[in-house]
Amino acid sequence: MNKVILVKANKGGVGKSWITLQIAHALALKGKKVLIITSDSQNDIPRFAGVKDLKFEKGLEHWIKYSTGNTLILRENLYYIPLTDTFIPDEDIKGLKNVVEALRERLDYIFIDSTPVLNLDDAFLELADQIIIPTFLDSVTSKNIRSLLEKLELKKVKAIIPNRATRCKIEKEYLDALVSSLSGTEIVVACPINQSAVISRLIEAGKTLFDDPKPASEKFRKIFLEVLEVIE
Repeated sequence: MNKVILVKANKGGVGKSWITLQIAHALALKGKKVLIITSDSQNDIPRFAGVKDLKFEKGLEHWIKYSTGNTLILRENLYYIPLTDTFIPDEDIKGLKNVVEALRERLDYIFIDSTPVLNLDDAFLELADQIIIPTFLDSVTSKNIRSLLEKLELKKVKAIIPNRATRCKIEKEYLDALVSSLSGTEIVVACPINQSAVISRLIEAGKTLFDDPKPASEKFRKIFLEVLEVIE
């Protein structure tokens, strides 16, 4: 079954776009046709993928209005629709469902890199079959996670991915509290992604974890492969 997967966080800067790219690339390498849609006008995903020329003219807002627009090829089987405007009128958003449903027929997975400040957010939530939530292990983000989960259909939430973790005691306490709070649900809390120079170097080089065969990347790849088991 073709799936629409929303990667969502109420707090900015948690690595949502980077995490979206890693999961999408992993699926593309398995021969799946994967599209990433963004509601982030910064369009960070192509930069993370090493795309140098970021000249967009007909992004998601053009797709919504005319059912066509720009599509970037990030990797084999991996495509991207940018956002070129920070505001999309409510009357145009009504066409989003038709566009996503039409694209769904041609793809195995559609990932939505969602930014909550835009009025697209409610439409994305309605369209999503599954939801992945990146997070930090701190008081502010943990509070946001609790608030977010209260608003979502829990059956759609498949995984929470702690990112940029350190080895400090307080983060371990927040992780334990998160796992405990989800007891009785089917939501998987992934192994935390530690802060690492390996990841920083790959971002600088425009490569994903799955572009890098070196052993230093292996522990991070395993985290994302475990997430794939939940969403496939």
